[in-house]
Amino acid sequence: MATLDDIKSLKRKYSAELLQLPGVAGIDIDIHPSGEATLAVHIDTKDPEVRQALPKELDGYPVKYIYTGPIRKSS
Repeated sequence: MATLDDIKSLKRKYSAELLQLPGVAGIDIDIHPSGEATLAVHIDTKDPEVRQALPKELDGYPVKYIYTGPIRKSS
């Protein structure tokens, strides 16, 4: 079971790299009601080829993908 600290470390390690990949709009941490933490990657496309090119796990931890559409900074 991944702890919050495990996933925080994973997020720090991989965020910059993941954000450079096509389709990736943001990185977050998802906490399941059981307390298990997961790296959540927000994607801005439903293109299956883009999704298939993204890693399924990082350092042995599964990665959760969430379609959110483009993320824009509010002014």
